Amino acid sequence: MTQDLTVEARDDELPAEPPHRRPPLSRRAFLAAGAAALAAGGAGLVVATRTGTPTSGPAGSTPLPPAAPPPAPPVVAGTLDAVLAAVEQSTGGRLLGSPWSAWSGVTSAAWSSSYVCWLLRDNGVPPTADPATLHAALAQAGRVGPTPQPGALVFYHRGDETRPVHVGLVTSVTAGVPQTVEGDHPMNLPHAERFVRRFARPWDERVTFALPVYA
Repeated sequence: MTQDLTVEARDDELPAEPPHRRPPLSRRAFLAAGAAALAAGGAGLVVATRTGTPTSGPAGSTPLPPAAPPPAPPVVAGTLDAVLAAVEQSTGGRLLGSPWSAWSGVTSAAWSSSYVCWLLRDNGVPPTADPATLHAALAQAGRVGPTPQPGALVFYHRGDETRPVHVGLVTSVTAGVPQTVEGDHPMNLPHAERFVRRFARPWDERVTFALPVYA
């Protein structure tokens, strides 16, 4: 009779099982998994622009600021728009320290013509402090007439004299009535306190008009 040499192994002598290993993910599977994760969490993303302002996300986003309007075209010297822009900037101004005083050299004389000539400094009118000289130059050029229009000069006459004593500029015409801007007003103030003033209509009916040449 043969002897049974089989020996049962103890539990602590059993060979350990190799650790379970998952098969490695392919590149395609890895990218697909990442895309799915981004899709699931993308609803809460807020992306910052270069300026640091949050842009819109799918849920509850901050709107972008509106685009800035294009810059206005520059005002061309010698045009009616340029003259009216100078009117806006100078209305209410006095002679002392004014650009028309510096331009014309007038410091104390009546300055309605100096102011108008400064407004029209790019339109070929003679620089003069005398309204009559300015009127004569425009009359010689055939620019004097009875009809007002924006940009025309309004000359005031004393009595029946043809020689004007004051001048202003027509800024607009409403139902045939001109609105004007005039320097050296009001006349009841001391000379140093007179200013550039607007009128809803000419303050005297004895007027003529002259239209300078605009670009």
